Amino acid sequence: MITLYEVQPLFSLLAYVLVSILVITRNPRARANRLFTLTMVTLSFWALGEFIMRNADNRSQAFIGAGVASVGWCLVGAVFLHFAIVLAGLKTGRRIRVLLACVYALSLVLLFMSWFTSLIFEDFVISRYAGYQEVSGTLRLASKLYIAFLLLLGIAVLAYGWRRATSEHVRYALMLTLVAAVIPVATGLFTDIAVPLLNRQLPVSSQAAGVVMAFVTAYAVLSYDLMSTVDSYLGGSIIDKIREAVFITDSEGRIERINPAAEEMIGRPASNIAGGFIEDLLEPYTLGTAGDDGFFAGEASFCVDDRGARIPVTVSIQPIRRRSGRVTGSVVALHDMRDTLRMFRAEREAKLAAEQVLAERGRLESLERAQEELKKHSSFLENVIDNITEPIYIKDRDMRFVHVNRTLCELAGLRREILLGKTTDGLVPPDVAREGMDAERQVLEKGMPVETDVTDVKDARGGSHDLRILRVPLKNEHGEVEYVVGIVNDVTELKRLESARLDFIRVAAHELRTPLTSLKLGFDVLAKETRGSLDEEQKRSFDILSLSIERLSSLARNLLDLASVDAGTLTLNMQGFDIGTLIEETSAMVSNSMNEKGLCVEMDLDRELPTAYGDPGRVSQALLNLLSNSLKYTDEGTISVSAREVEGGLIEVRVSDTGCGIPRSQLRSIFTSFVKVRGPDDEKEGTGLGLSITKAIVEAHGGTIQVESKVGRGSSFYFTVPVFED
Repeated sequence: MITLYEVQPLFSLLAYVLVSILVITRNPRARANRLFTLTMVTLSFWALGEFIMRNADNRSQAFIGAGVASVGWCLVGAVFLHFAIVLAGLKTGRRIRVLLACVYALSLVLLFMSWFTSLIFEDFVISRYAGYQEVSGTLRLASKLYIAFLLLLGIAVLAYGWRRATSEHVRYALMLTLVAAVIPVATGLFTDIAVPLLNRQLPVSSQAAGVVMAFVTAYAVLSYDLMSTVDSYLGGSIIDKIREAVFITDSEGRIERINPAAEEMIGRPASNIAGGFIEDLLEPYTLGTAGDDGFFAGEASFCVDDRGARIPVTVSIQPIRRRSGRVTGSVVALHDMRDTLRMFRAEREAKLAAEQVLAERGRLESLERAQEELKKHSSFLENVIDNITEPIYIKDRDMRFVHVNRTLCELAGLRREILLGKTTDGLVPPDVAREGMDAERQVLEKGMPVETDVTDVKDARGGSHDLRILRVPLKNEHGEVEYVVGIVNDVTELKRLESARLDFIRVAAHELRTPLTSLKLGFDVLAKETRGSLDEEQKRSFDILSLSIERLSSLARNLLDLASVDAGTLTLNMQGFDIGTLIEETSAMVSNSMNEKGLCVEMDLDRELPTAYGDPGRVSQALLNLLSNSLKYTDEGTISVSAREVEGGLIEVRVSDTGCGIPRSQLRSIFTSFVKVRGPDDEKEGTGLGLSITKAIVEAHGGTIQVESKVGRGSSFYFTVPVFED
């Protein structure tokens, strides 16, 4: 005899199918309707699987029933959560999409384990009521709790949507949905989780609540239009034939449908607009004020099409009511006002033309007065430029002088009338004229200032000058370069002072080296004679004296290198050399100092490094400066040196440390002479010449040097040298 226990899942299955058909026919295009139907499909699989298990004659049939049911209970939580998010109106941003992807993925993993492992269903035994029941595997309880968590989370999302809903009608519909969801979830928590934990079995399961849930959902759909569309109440063919742009919205203002005229107006298909709000397509516009399309009286809006163009429209909104009088949506009609605007604009232009004729006399008088004012301003500006002590000129696009001040005329020894309208050809030596015209042509083409130096220029009295000329563009209102303004700066005295500075540095360095050499020799002799006869205090004094002599020697060498760099006389003995061997030898020079500070040195050299091309002594000097800097500013951790071949026929050498780092504000100035890096607590000893000399050595080899640093995490200097080419 067939019992209610055996056929009860069939009633639930029938209820799920009927309510899903009821919902999906309301609006098959709505995401919420499709997801609700998918939820009912998963529950249908669950009910069908239970029916097979309760009527199984052997374990094989029970296993098939469990596999079918697994499709339902493994996926119902994920699909229901997705449905709740859409129905509650939450925006599916990146975080929610990632959450749903993870939930679906984990649900599929559970389904896989239930089909192909014994972690979910270990075995099947004969039920005390009918058919078979599963023997839970290791993860069966965990899988139940996971599905229960997703269902409860979906209920929480529906509750959130219910609380934030502004319409009483929508709130009541969501409340009914909550009730429909809570009934099977609460039943399942009791029958499928709580009772099995007590080693009990009931003649009913959570599927028994399916009929009640389906009844509540059907009531919400039929009585409160849950998941229904306004478009279903209107004649679709009539709306499609209307030539005006028509939009159908629901009670919340979301667009459900648009007619072909609306698609043509905004240039987008209905599928791209459905679900949005009509306000997203409109921009407020008060007619009766000046606009791009004329002057009108009244209130209207701009409709924005797919290209961003604004179409002036008038908006008409008519509510849609059911027989009960309740508003279920609206019909929004947009009337294209472009033809009307053209008529108004033509009338407006005719009036403006008449007014312009009357105002033309006044404009002519104003123009004459403006010309007089312009002459006064031009005369004023010419006087200002003429009295500037620096030579200044202005050239047009043909590179002819259109204005020169008095100082430039005095420098050239020519009258203004002779210079105006001429180019520099014939006025200065040919090579100087050619370089100047190239610079001016660059300013005209790129619109950027250009600065050049000209040496040994003779003035009208035969005096020699070194000039620095800054050429800047003068643009019109359209941003086009029309003139070049040249500002001439006499740097003769500055160069003389720079030469005197370099001479002083060279003399001072040479004068320091001679006594330092004698002092070092005398110190070495004294150290040998007194070896073993000094107490600790005397040894400490000797060490300080030795360190001071070494610092002075280093200062003298750096000053000579600085003078060579500034004078452009830095000599290089270019040859091919093994960069790896050079790095190892240079690192060995500071190994003792690193061991004294307890620092660890790491080497990372490519085994197949090509031969480098350069001055080994100078490259070693640059590397030693970087290692010394790292040693100075690193108190613990490691100092690493690496070398690798990079693009462009270059070898990159990198020195990294874990020291105090360099503040961002000092990164741009650390390669400047006499600039020292300030640590977080104090300033280290040094002359501030090492990095500037290192930069000069690297650039003399045709390479570049750069730095990366973070305060408290260390610094990394890296430079390049060329590869030797046979």
